[in-house]
Amino acid sequence: MEEFSKQAAQPCGPSESLVRECLARIEEGNDRLKAFITVMPDQAIAEARRADAAAKRGESLGLLHGMPVSVKDCIDVAGVRCTNGSPFFANYVPKEDAESVRRLRQEGAIIVGKTNLHELCFGSTTQNPHFGKGANPWDPRRIPSGSSGGAGASVAADMCVGALGSDTGGSVRTPAAINGVSGLRPTHGAISMHGTKIQCSARFDTFGPLARRVTDVARLFAALAGYDRRDPVSRRHEWGNFLPELSRGIKGVRIGIPRNFVWEESDPDVVRAVQEAIETLKRLGAIPVDLDLLHFEEAQHAPMALVLAEGASFHRKRIEEQPECFGEDVLSRLRLGFDVSGMQYADAERWRQRWARTVNDAFESADVILTPTTPTTAPSAEDAREMLKTTLRITRFTFPFTWAGCPGLSIPCGFSSEGLPIGLLINGPAWSEALLLRIGAAYQRETDWHERRPGQRVTAQ
Repeated sequence: MEEFSKQAAQPCGPSESLVRECLARIEEGNDRLKAFITVMPDQAIAEARRADAAAKRGESLGLLHGMPVSVKDCIDVAGVRCTNGSPFFANYVPKEDAESVRRLRQEGAIIVGKTNLHELCFGSTTQNPHFGKGANPWDPRRIPSGSSGGAGASVAADMCVGALGSDTGGSVRTPAAINGVSGLRPTHGAISMHGTKIQCSARFDTFGPLARRVTDVARLFAALAGYDRRDPVSRRHEWGNFLPELSRGIKGVRIGIPRNFVWEESDPDVVRAVQEAIETLKRLGAIPVDLDLLHFEEAQHAPMALVLAEGASFHRKRIEEQPECFGEDVLSRLRLGFDVSGMQYADAERWRQRWARTVNDAFESADVILTPTTPTTAPSAEDAREMLKTTLRITRFTFPFTWAGCPGLSIPCGFSSEGLPIGLLINGPAWSEALLLRIGAAYQRETDWHERRPGQRVTAQ
């Protein structure tokens, strides 16, 4: 970035100007936030100039023309190292783009760099011992969540407009909430996973977009979604052109609200902000529906053996041959999977199936289910030293909807008394992304939480 900073100022088009602004913010703030592992200034500026040249000719490069986008460093970008947050891949340089990156570029997005993550995507704090401990733009003494912590922080700090992360148990949704931006976990199989060397659990892993505005998340998702035969978990589905529907409103949409557990588990500021968000949605015409989600309090933990066993299986050779290359927190958590028996795995899967039926039955009386995204705001880096405890706390409400196969959209809905962002999670049945995005867009037309920036004086209202 030093060479970039010394370049003489020169007149430039809107795409190049925006990219340069993002690169300047990265240069100014990345030492403090550790949001990026690798920055791509020369390539980004060259792509921005091509976008501006196309615009001068009256041409559009696509839905994302000129949008600066960051890519989580577990997703391949051709010619740029992809560390996966681990020494095992510190020198890995892919020869081709991941399918998701190819689709972003095909629609005119400009990749500005690769973002920091929890080591091997296996945790929710992004306190990476190898490439830097990620920090929260709202308070650098606090974590940006994870595992897509760098993605969430990069959007919140205006280092990019959009970001591509990945999500197993909450790794797009919780960084969105903790950093005060919007993030979508799509239906499993909606976005190609071709072009990553890491799995937490192939049956639950997915890529997902983040941005400040839901309308930008929607454009990113429209560019990313689609079948890819090279990805064994990719699934065919047609959403149609849902982007014009974002402005249609939500009159008559039934929003399911769990009666208990969620509110008992959450901090008072979180409860207040989410309940105020529900009142806003009611004023927009949504219809509240009380729900009894039986066994919700068990739903995070009961099927956890599935992810622990699959993670340990995927990394088994590395664990056995080079344990010293892992961070202590990730190694200890991965090793938990070695103790999962076949019968425990089967029991966990049967529990997951019953829970999925419970949630899907709830969608007969409600179109979506609302909860806080996280029960608390960003923990301090000191508290996050207990990684397993912090991860379980942050993902208390996201993992249950992963098990049930639900897409989920997290959007900002307020701030705590300490000025920290709070997220609202909108969960829907499989393939309901268009509805989730329409609800989120309607809410953001009525509120400005998503427009608040770190550094502004923000208090609870």
